[in-house]
Order: sequence, then structure tokens, then C-alpha cells
Amino acid sequence: MLITLFHLKNSRSQRILWLLEELNLNYEIKICHDHQDDEAYKELKKFHSLVKFPTLLFQESENTKRFTIAETSAISDFLCQQTQQLNTQNFNLEESLDFYYWKNFAEASFIPSLALKQIFTQIVKRTPFPVRFMPQLLKYGFDHGYLNANLDQYMQMLDTHLENKLWVSGSEFSNADILLWFPTSACYLSNSNFQRLSNISRYLAQIESRPAFQTALQKGQWSASDFKTYWTTAW
Repeated sequence: MLITLFHLKNSRSQRILWLLEELNLNYEIKICHDHQDDEAYKELKKFHSLVKFPTLLFQESENTKRFTIAETSAISDFLCQQTQQLNTQNFNLEESLDFYYWKNFAEASFIPSLALKQIFTQIVKRTPFPVRFMPQLLKYGFDHGYLNANLDQYMQMLDTHLENKLWVSGSEFSNADILLWFPTSACYLSNSNFQRLSNISRYLAQIESRPAFQTALQKGQWSASDFKTYWTTAW
């Protein structure tokens, strides 16, 4: 099968690039640099009208019909199901419940709250200076009345969960860890209070030591400094 990944630098699509490496699949990568004139952006628009990153393009062979799938959670579920790797095939009931909870928690709860912080930051940044105080007040109120408490609770909950577990589903690395990495790392690097959470510190160090993770960073042109700067501004 021919696989092409349309990838946006320093974005959540880095997780699918990492997953492809963990599954040891052959693929071609087309990197977008966050610009609508980018060649990868123009090419992806031919296959997916929403131009979502990541998107995978599949072909059985060069002369067969092309299929696309977008959305990180959908892509990861599909790949793990097709390869029978990094999902629940070796898990007991408790491990399976942890797997499904944390995998979906990452996309349904964690990332939306994190993304809202950055959305408010960008609104403030793009508002003309004379009236910028208005979105600044809105961001301050929303952060301190809702988002900060949510994200603090999420990180504390994850740290407690990891106290006696190597990975979020137990002793075995899984797709749930791949999906959790992005929001956990963004929070950890952005707020010094989270860097005191010892179980999360150990967890992220384990992830970063995986060869597939390091290979994916290189292939995806990942910039740790840009990632940290981008998310730090949200706080």
C-alpha cells in the first residue's frame, strides 16, 4: 500500500508521523509550512476540501483509486486497527478501559481547552492596539475563571494516574500515549508549575527516548524551541 502523509510543521499532526514510525510503515511525507501558497497545501486541497492536517492518502498501487482520511483520532484508530498494533490486543479489562479513556480524553477534553487558550491569545495579538484591552480582559477572565483550572486539573489527574504505571494503559506503550503526548508536552513546557509533576516528567522523558519518536521529530522538521514559544504565549 502507498501512503502519503500531509503534515503541518510543529502541529498536532506530528503524532501521526510518530505513529507511522512506531508501526514501521513505509510512507511519503509532504510538509506544509503554514501558508496557502505552499505546494503541499495546494496538493492536499485536491483531495480534501477542508485541507486538514494531518491527512493520509492511500493507494493500493500507483494505478488504483486514491482514498483519504483526516482527523488525528480517526487516522490513528484506522492504522492501529489495520496493523493490529498499539491498541488493546494484549490488554486486560482495566488496561483496555484506561486505553479508551485516555485516548479519547486527549482529543475530547485536553486539546480543546489548550487550543482555547491559544485562540484567545491570537485574538488579543491581532486586535488593534487602541482596543486591545477588551480581548485582554476577556482572555484574563476566561483563563482564570475556567481554562487554567481545567488544565491544572487535567495535569494533576494524569500525574496521579501515572504514579504506579509505566504508560497510561499500564506496562505497555500504546496509541493512547501517542495522542496524549502533544497536549501534555505543551502544558509541561509552557508552565513551570507543571514541571514539578514528577510522574509526568518521567513519562515525557520515556517518550522522548523512543527511537521512533526521535526519527519522527527529524522527518517532521520539529522545532522544540518554536513549540515552546508558541504555547508559552498562551499562558
